[in-house]
Amino acid sequence: MRPTTTCVPCRGVCTTSGLTGPRSRARLPAAPRRNFRRAGRPRAFDDDEGKEEVRTQPGTTEKGSSTASVSGEQSVMRTLTDLDAILGVEEEAEEVEKRDEPLKVEFNPDILSKIASADGKAPSSSQGQGSGGYFGGQGEGSSPRQEGKDEESEKVRSAAEQISKIVNEVKQGGEKSSEESLRKEFDKLVELLKPEEMENQVSRDDCKVMKEKVFGAETFWVTEMTPNDDIVGGMLFKGNLRGEVEAVFQKVESEVKKLFPDKYEVLVIEDPDADEYEDLKGRERIAFLLLPAQVAKPPETTKGQIIVSILLAVIGALSCMQVGIGAELFMVPQEIVDATMKSGTSENQESLQNLLANWDPLPLVKAAAPISASIFGAELAHDFGHRVVAKFKGLKLGPSFIIPNGQIGLFGSITQFKSLCKTRSDMFDVAYGGLAASGAVSSALFLYGLIMSMDQGAQNLIPVPSVLFQGSVLLGTLAKTFVGSAAMAKSQVMVHPTVVAGWCSLVCTALNALPVGSLDGGRIVQSAYGKRALSISAILTYAGLGFGLLGSTLSLPFGLYVLFCQRMPEQYYKNQVTGVDTNRMLFAAAVLTFSIATLVPMAPSDLDLIQAAQF
Repeated sequence: MRPTTTCVPCRGVCTTSGLTGPRSRARLPAAPRRNFRRAGRPRAFDDDEGKEEVRTQPGTTEKGSSTASVSGEQSVMRTLTDLDAILGVEEEAEEVEKRDEPLKVEFNPDILSKIASADGKAPSSSQGQGSGGYFGGQGEGSSPRQEGKDEESEKVRSAAEQISKIVNEVKQGGEKSSEESLRKEFDKLVELLKPEEMENQVSRDDCKVMKEKVFGAETFWVTEMTPNDDIVGGMLFKGNLRGEVEAVFQKVESEVKKLFPDKYEVLVIEDPDADEYEDLKGRERIAFLLLPAQVAKPPETTKGQIIVSILLAVIGALSCMQVGIGAELFMVPQEIVDATMKSGTSENQESLQNLLANWDPLPLVKAAAPISASIFGAELAHDFGHRVVAKFKGLKLGPSFIIPNGQIGLFGSITQFKSLCKTRSDMFDVAYGGLAASGAVSSALFLYGLIMSMDQGAQNLIPVPSVLFQGSVLLGTLAKTFVGSAAMAKSQVMVHPTVVAGWCSLVCTALNALPVGSLDGGRIVQSAYGKRALSISAILTYAGLGFGLLGSTLSLPFGLYVLFCQRMPEQYYKNQVTGVDTNRMLFAAAVLTFSIATLVPMAPSDLDLIQAAQF
């Protein structure tokens, strides 16, 4: 008959004795970790301890039982030590001890100095009641002018109270100093002290809500959420499209508006990290960009922008008048022109002043007014075309900033979107509306002037250097067709004044139709063919302007203007993936053809080569 075994207390390890001790082993690692004392199979006892068994038989005395228990406890103690080494419990206990250490809280010295300075500005009691610091109560004798009027001090005071609360919880310990509680308090503190640029950022909690409630297996399966690199504060949702882009985008946009009204704007863009534009099923590789409403929407128009727009319009009108006067310069008496060329000495300057005093410039101004008004009117038609289409599409535009130029009067204008375009088609229509309006007015002026110039003996014609028509393949060919090659072969050709106005306006329209940046041509190419096509066309355009292949003498000043003011492509539109229809793509190609044909100069004729050889 086997003797019964007496259970020895083992510091709470044994689960059958019901005894508990100061050491608990309720949670053990799932697998051995390290610190094995011996290789091979672990042994319960060391060899030098004698392998004694802790047993009591029915006839054993109480003294023997006690001795056996003591020796058994020693053996069990050593066994537990070995098991600790095998299972890594000692390391686990050290980690627990480290977690039990008091939490050390350190604060940025700049924040503390800011709090201290704000605390020193706090009103103190004149009667000695209460403390004047932000950490204490406010005195009764504080000045009413100082109470609650400094927003910065109020913000820092709240931060100071929050820091004090966190420190008190850390000192008290217990449940109040739990990680969850401290995390919440620190989040509140960061919310108080965060800079303004952090306020316009997407909340990660909101992104999680969107991932669960907005996106799904039927619309867009999100596989990754990453901060956006192009626009600060945005969150990029990458994944797999599960339907048509337009239908999915409309559903996602409506759900976002329901969950976060007026807080976020969602844009659908091409996946920036995708190697191919389409997946195996032929669907676009897209991503959804979530932006704060303040970041996504264009900035509102300010009073300063309106004032600058008016000043530029006045300067532009004067620049157009300068072009008109230059076209009618033959009306200035020849003696005044000669005196102006020889006005280096004091005697010639006095002679020039006497001639100018006896000369009436009013006829010259009246003759130049139609030309300048036509050039400026074409630009007004351009701006009007933009605004009519934008009104029809429900979009807002900012004030137009007219850019003056001394050679052709104007370089066009900068017109910004003040609301998000819904689709690429909307952006195409707004850009094309301005080009179509100014192109129609300019073409009408130019063709009317050519028709009136067919009779070289007609009145009201003005002399224009024939080299002017060498600057454009399209316009020069039309001029030769209407006026005749014989008249164009002379050094000066007689044309109607509206030819000059139409020429300048058509060149201005062609320059704005170039496919680069946020020019009308850039918006059209971006809408019709995408951002990649715009990038390629922009490089070619800069090369053409840099080498003087586009715009002749206007290439350098216009290239600098675009580089500093219009080089960035348009970004304020929601659906950046869905393209335009075939008709719009054909119109875009026609616009590019018109622009290149207008700005590329004509090849020199044989007469030009002979004259150049003589000089």
